[in-house]
Amino acid sequence: MGKRRLFWRLYFTYLLVVALCAVAIGWYATTAAHDLYVDESERDLSVRAALVEREVVDLLTPGSASGLQQVVTELGDAGATRITVIDPRGVVLADSEVADPVGLENHAQRPEVAAALDGRTGRSIRYSETLREDMLYVAEPVLKDGRVAAVIRTAVPLTSINDALGTAYWHIAAIAAAVALLAAMIGLVVSWRISLRTRELARGAQRFAAGDFDRKLPVPRVEEFADVAESLNTMAVQLDTLIASLTEQRNEREAMLASMVEGVFAVDTEERLITVNGAVARLLDLDIDEVHGKALHEVIRTPGLQAFVAATLASADPVEDDIVLRTGGSAVATRYLQANGSPLRSADGGSLGAVVVLNDVTRLRRLETVRRDFIANVSHELRTPVTSIKGFAETLLDGAINEPDDAERFLRIIVGQAERLNAIVGDLLSISRLERDAEGEEVSLEDVPLADATDAVLDVCEPKAAATGVRLVRECPADLVVRAAPALLEQALVNLVDNAIKYSSAGAIVTVSAAARDEEIAISVTDQGSGIEREHLPRLFERFYRVDQARSRDLGGTGLGLAIVKHIAQVHGGRVSVESTPGVGSTFTIHLPR
Repeated sequence: MGKRRLFWRLYFTYLLVVALCAVAIGWYATTAAHDLYVDESERDLSVRAALVEREVVDLLTPGSASGLQQVVTELGDAGATRITVIDPRGVVLADSEVADPVGLENHAQRPEVAAALDGRTGRSIRYSETLREDMLYVAEPVLKDGRVAAVIRTAVPLTSINDALGTAYWHIAAIAAAVALLAAMIGLVVSWRISLRTRELARGAQRFAAGDFDRKLPVPRVEEFADVAESLNTMAVQLDTLIASLTEQRNEREAMLASMVEGVFAVDTEERLITVNGAVARLLDLDIDEVHGKALHEVIRTPGLQAFVAATLASADPVEDDIVLRTGGSAVATRYLQANGSPLRSADGGSLGAVVVLNDVTRLRRLETVRRDFIANVSHELRTPVTSIKGFAETLLDGAINEPDDAERFLRIIVGQAERLNAIVGDLLSISRLERDAEGEEVSLEDVPLADATDAVLDVCEPKAAATGVRLVRECPADLVVRAAPALLEQALVNLVDNAIKYSSAGAIVTVSAAARDEEIAISVTDQGSGIEREHLPRLFERFYRVDQARSRDLGGTGLGLAIVKHIAQVHGGRVSVESTPGVGSTFTIHLPR
């Protein structure tokens, strides 16, 4: 099927719309004119009937038939109107078009007469059997004493109405044709201009397709064409930018790989490195600029990683494995890597090599170690008092209960171990509750004056400090306020002060201080105890971690006090820290948001 120009499609469519509009408007105009003329004729006939009523109302008495016929005939001739007078029974008394109305049939069933006999104005258009032509009838009732005394009907032939309307129809048709012709000429011009604009846009698009982006399309004033022209110009700019950016894809890919936290490298089927990102270079201590194109075994000396790459190349599915990376033979420098490898495939399914993603999971492994140590420690901490209780209870059952002195001593030991067991369980429940509250954000915070909180803590700890000869000192501004849960904050400070008292000798000073620092408030507890070695500081807040196992138990600690302090700080959105110098003392600090 041949292509048609847009001009002819637009113009023929326009002509069709103009023709339909002209026909519709002409039909509506002629119909309206016909209805208007008929309505005017009906009103005119109604007025004539009223005039006839004045002339014949006195002749409606019996015995006046001849005079009534004469008057009706004269009025009908004078007004070129057929006039009929009908009595209430439908009998024709007089008719201007009939010399002797006696022979006319009863008119009571004629629609216009029936309406008039009912007291209303009757109207009808129908064929007259008497005159042999279509007539317009209007019947008016003549009322006497509230009753219909007679009906006066006036009528004119429709021929006269149609003749008058014919002239109007010709005028309407002429005007409609003239308007249609003018609209067709306007449509011709508009279609030509639209076609011209589309050809200009088509030529511009062809230039852009050929790669000529320097010449932009002019933007017409018509909104739709302006949108198309602007879109094409924008497309040209975007294509120009896209083509220029294709040359920079490699640099962008390298930048993306370099910004990844995961280590990513790719090898070809011969195990030569084709892509290496910065994370891999840092993990494996490589120089990115020197390793491209080199064999994997030349730059990576880790046997486990080499074997993993070989397995990935040999597999059709993704491969996962854990790799231990050791540097310098030191356990401290051990790294744990999670490796994920996938084969590289071409569009036709051929093998191109493999890509490997390395995740450093050393921290996760350390957390797993902490968890295992916690399970071992809690088992040991619980087993010790349980074993003691069980052993002394069995001793009592074996007969020691009959020795009052030994029995009392054994029972005191059992009570002490039970209290220790209860303290451990209570601290574990406290930590669990703190973790749950932190996850659910159920802790209710309020403004707490730190001076009041530290005074309350010192009041609680003063008896123990006095018993050991330790002096408590508070250094806190009176106007310093922190957003916290008062009970939890006091619990954390009591734990810190209690620890400081335990590990301080007689005459030492334990200082509780608070200060505002930038975006946080720091609450510190400083002692003058024996201090803590540096290697213990990172794990000091772990559950059941002890620097000196024997001394800690002798002093009655559960090994959970500092862990509780850490969790209380985290519940408040803060953190804890410790500074310590062996032989000088330690400072434990709770950092809370301002």
